[in-house]
Amino acid sequence: MERYRGIYESAIAVCPARMECINQQAKTRTRVAFYSQHLIGVGHHFRNRQIVNALVKTCDVFFLDGGRPIPEADLDERVMRIPLPPLRTGPQGIEPVHTESDLQTVMRERQIRLSEAMEQIRPDVLCVEFFPFARWSFKSEILSTISRLNEVNPGAKVLCSLRDVPTRAKSNVLQPTVTPVQRRNGDAMRFYSVPFGGIHHEYLAFNRRYYEEVVPVLNQYFDAVLVHGDSQLSRLEDHFPWTADIGIPVVYTGFVSEKIENASRPDGAPNRYVLVSAGGGAEGLALVAPCIEAWKQLDQDDAHDGREMVIFAGAFIDETHFDALRALCGDGPFRIERFTSNFLAWMKHADLSISRAGYNTCMNVLETQVPAILVPSIAMDDQEFRAQALMGVGIAEVIHPDQLGVTKMAKAIAEMLESSVPEHHLSLDGAEQTRKFIEQQLAK
Repeated sequence: MERYRGIYESAIAVCPARMECINQQAKTRTRVAFYSQHLIGVGHHFRNRQIVNALVKTCDVFFLDGGRPIPEADLDERVMRIPLPPLRTGPQGIEPVHTESDLQTVMRERQIRLSEAMEQIRPDVLCVEFFPFARWSFKSEILSTISRLNEVNPGAKVLCSLRDVPTRAKSNVLQPTVTPVQRRNGDAMRFYSVPFGGIHHEYLAFNRRYYEEVVPVLNQYFDAVLVHGDSQLSRLEDHFPWTADIGIPVVYTGFVSEKIENASRPDGAPNRYVLVSAGGGAEGLALVAPCIEAWKQLDQDDAHDGREMVIFAGAFIDETHFDALRALCGDGPFRIERFTSNFLAWMKHADLSISRAGYNTCMNVLETQVPAILVPSIAMDDQEFRAQALMGVGIAEVIHPDQLGVTKMAKAIAEMLESSVPEHHLSLDGAEQTRKFIEQQLAK
């Protein structure tokens, strides 16, 4: 990988000029390009980071990163990160992180860099995270990148890297395509089976679009779907009921779980504590504030047994929200920060974890086997299913966001501090299994 580093840092990370050709250099290992795009939180980035850090053990890995930089989220030094002009989700939809640039210009620049990357790297494998199950706004650049790869390396494999729970279908019913003749003959109401307009019609329309965005694209452009979950807990057809129409292999790798490299107690950690974390921080205020008030209530009742509450409010939490939470803590038994790069060690030594039900945090819970309270985000349709599934096997307690209040949270904390988590046998080796799958495919 070192032979590429100067070329990519000067040609891609610094300026958009075409890269000096590297394809004449000796190829010693499989080349894998991994397309990653996080838009709101940090979960997608951290899962993808685990995968590429596993791949780089035996492959030359190029990380095509289209999200905003995350503090202290370093890749393995052998991974070549190729930054794309970063995008995020704003109030009006997708927007550039650097607001001095307009979206159309940024999208053109991204496409140029992706095309150049395919031409110069000529990867043997291109992994595309989440698409086509989501990221439809990026359809043009992703399909163009795949097409460019097919031109420069026709034998390359294209893999869909998918979390355990994709965007969930509204039902298993599809809205048929109606021809103009059928619309004119007055029978459209019976043809559709539901009246035009209203929530049911919207659900059917969503299902049709979802099917058409996913199935034809997978069958035409991809070679396999890698589901980063355990089929004991969740299967793709639980969320995408037309899985049988997918004509390529659907492979369950197991969950992609960060491993504890240093199990020692983090510097500055209290002897006993409850851990509250809000992921990227987009909904940090709504989650953390009730936890602080609940902890104050337990403190007044002398019911926390000398513990402190440690809070990581989110790497991207709004500044005013963070200041409000810090003020709410006052001089009580709290420690509040935005982010830590040593989060898994903090969770390992906690007596209880309170969080949303995002993929990575739930994997941290499974890895550390800490008692957990999950408050799934309403805005993320994967989280409630995941939270309920983990509660179903006795791994966590769940509080629905609509029922989140100080009294309920205080009661849940007191009960969970007296509980233990049963052992589980879910597969947490998804990153290594992804690497092994790629090696097997290329060996055929």
